[in-house]
Amino acid sequence: MNNKNNILPYLIALLLGVFLSACSGNDDLVPINIPTGDDEVCCTQDDENKISQILAGYKEVTGLSRQSAGDYTIKVYGRSACLSVGYNDLYFAVEKTESGRHLKDIAISDLSPLMDMDKMKHSTPIANKFDQIESFPIYHTWVAPLMAGGWTLSFNYRIKDEFGSLAGDTITVVATPEGQAWIKSFKWNDQTYYLTLASPQNLKTGVNTISAYVSGKGDDSTLPYLPASEVFTIDIYPTMPDMGNHTSPNNEPLQPQDDGSYQGKLNLTMTGVWDIHLHVKDASGKTVAGGEELSDLYWTISI
Repeated sequence: MNNKNNILPYLIALLLGVFLSACSGNDDLVPINIPTGDDEVCCTQDDENKISQILAGYKEVTGLSRQSAGDYTIKVYGRSACLSVGYNDLYFAVEKTESGRHLKDIAISDLSPLMDMDKMKHSTPIANKFDQIESFPIYHTWVAPLMAGGWTLSFNYRIKDEFGSLAGDTITVVATPEGQAWIKSFKWNDQTYYLTLASPQNLKTGVNTISAYVSGKGDDSTLPYLPASEVFTIDIYPTMPDMGNHTSPNNEPLQPQDDGSYQGKLNLTMTGVWDIHLHVKDASGKTVAGGEELSDLYWTISI
């Protein structure tokens, strides 16, 4: 008989004994410690990659970003390093200063822009909230400075259980590109309102879904001008002043939405300068400001 066949049963028994001993939970065994990492930050590289995708194309706002909060750094991103007159998207995030990783447990609130003109101070239209982007620790809002110059934008933050407030440095708001106007005002019932066209730089030829906001200025002009509680309808009449004021078909009025914005359809049939004339009506259909066709209340854009 082959000797290997005689030894094989003993080898099997020996290996089985070792296996059973290992599974029995010997108290003398030294446990293996697996590092859990930093539980304050986004725990996967995939999360960090998605945050980078959200912020792609945006830049840190000079004078507002990189505000220190102890061991953390608050960053504020905009379309460019400087804000401009009119609508500006803002994205807020908090990083751990040492590692540059994004914190999970944060919140941003109470944005308060202010322009100090020596003899007077005033605020400007803003969103009435911060929206979290999906489930990521990125918060979005918007602000629409009324004029170029020096502004401060203070805000509150929460980092885990710690609360604080930052005013940032004075930031420079640049003028709207020459010949354009993205924010206009009107008066109604002794109150001043502002019409802000959202993301005018994104408009292109063809039919665009456009968004706008109507903000009311309160008695205290230093407090932010929040979206108005009144409900309006805004008819739009686009014309090209350099082309004999010809218009375009298939435009739809700006109607109020659940998120506080107004949305409609704007058809831009060719590149060039467009005046978007506005006819603001109250809930009963009565004229509040502007009028039909070539009204004196209009935005000017260039595509």
